Amino acid sequence: MFAQERRNHILKLIQQKGKVTVAELVEALDVSGVTIRKDLDFLESKGVIVRTHGGALLPDHSRSEWNFLRKIHQRENEKKRIARKVSSLIEEGDTIILDSSSTNYYVTSELRKGNFSFLTVVTNNVFIAAKLIEIGVEVLVLGGSVRENSLSLIGPWTLRFLSEINVDKAFLGTTGFCSEKGFMTPSVAEADVKRAMMKSSVKTFIVTDSTKFNRKAFVSFALPEEVTGVITDSSIPQRAETILIEKGVKVYKV
Repeated sequence: MFAQERRNHILKLIQQKGKVTVAELVEALDVSGVTIRKDLDFLESKGVIVRTHGGALLPDHSRSEWNFLRKIHQRENEKKRIARKVSSLIEEGDTIILDSSSTNYYVTSELRKGNFSFLTVVTNNVFIAAKLIEIGVEVLVLGGSVRENSLSLIGPWTLRFLSEINVDKAFLGTTGFCSEKGFMTPSVAEADVKRAMMKSSVKTFIVTDSTKFNRKAFVSFALPEEVTGVITDSSIPQRAETILIEKGVKVYKV
């Protein structure tokens, strides 16, 4: 069996079962664990699966969230291009929100390049906050409980903080999108925080790679008409782009 044929078979098994272990794939394909792990690494680099400890699952598994440090390396090139566009929309003197989206991790590097002398950033992600402190901008970290997998802060203290501030722009990630439900996330608590961020902001931008479109997650947090713009890569499905434009959303393709 050629490598591509084997990888296609692995992907088909994951699609059928939702998730698999390395041991299951070794038995099904009669190859070594080393070979399976290399195949899984390859498939993850293409953004079609997510590696887990001892196996893999589909990236659209609606109730699953993955370690933040692993997520930032999925579709890394697309996220870096999106981050550059985000930076171009930020102006000197702005107060902005960066949520716990893995794409926003790369925004921190772009802000460093932008050499802003007066910029205030609010975030609910402890890892993003640490990166922002390194570049010398004013950082406000939302209070709350830390979610282990996403490294985000959630809960009543987070919502209370957001209810008392006003910002110019919010940049929020999404796990899924469909025309009926809009933008979605696996967590009810995360959805509450995203809604509060939107309410605190004059403009809201969704930052996401194109794999999140036509994919559902557990709970909706925003309808298309509630956001100012969407920043994504050029592979966004045509139907999704058309729906957004018809709802008055500015679509930035990078």
